[in-house]
Amino acid sequence: MDKVEEPPRTPKALLAAVIGMGVLIVVGTVTLVGVIIHRMNSQHTPAALPASVPLQDTALPAPSLAPGSKLLSMARVQDDLLALHISENGQDKIILWQVSTHKLMQGLTLPPARP
Repeated sequence: MDKVEEPPRTPKALLAAVIGMGVLIVVGTVTLVGVIIHRMNSQHTPAALPASVPLQDTALPAPSLAPGSKLLSMARVQDDLLALHISENGQDKIILWQVSTHKLMQGLTLPPARP
């Protein structure tokens, strides 16, 4: 009688590793979907905005700009430092204004826009 060969058996450690990784994939996917659903349904509280500089306070005089200058925009750089985008006789400039000392500091002259 001939001996029948058995098919090779999968090692138990390999089988346990495959099952463990499959469980981790399922648990990770369920967790990820749960976090996404939770974030979509939760009330979003915006972060606290930094303290703003009052623009109409009589204690803070506005910087004196040259005649013919027009303030186009303003951006906060640091706590007491503002960047002012001005147009002076058709030339755009960015000037730094230190609010605490009411000083205008040297800024940038922007090149004219190309058509």
